[in-house]
Amino acid sequence: MDDHTTHGDSGWVNTFVFIAGFLLGAGTAIMMTPESGSQLRSRLARGAKTAQDELSDMTAQTRDALSSLKEEAKRSVKQAGVRLHTAVDATKQSVKTPAGDPFDD
Repeated sequence: MDDHTTHGDSGWVNTFVFIAGFLLGAGTAIMMTPESGSQLRSRLARGAKTAQDELSDMTAQTRDALSSLKEEAKRSVKQAGVRLHTAVDATKQSVKTPAGDPFDD
């Protein structure tokens, strides 16, 4: 694995560990608060809505980033194809035997 791939994997692991720790801490804090059931349910609902909104935003940002990456990859592949075609044409031209070649009989 190269450094870029390893760093990307580590980022996902760190993000997962952070979220898991956050949820565990938040759950512990919620269970230890001296609130009535209706207040606790209301606060949990608000928290869930906030989390849902954040997740939706992250999903949209990820979708946009992947779309941009896809378009960039398409452009790169197209440019590579053009360069390869040009190189093949140049090679063909250099291999052709010119008229009046001294080795022609």
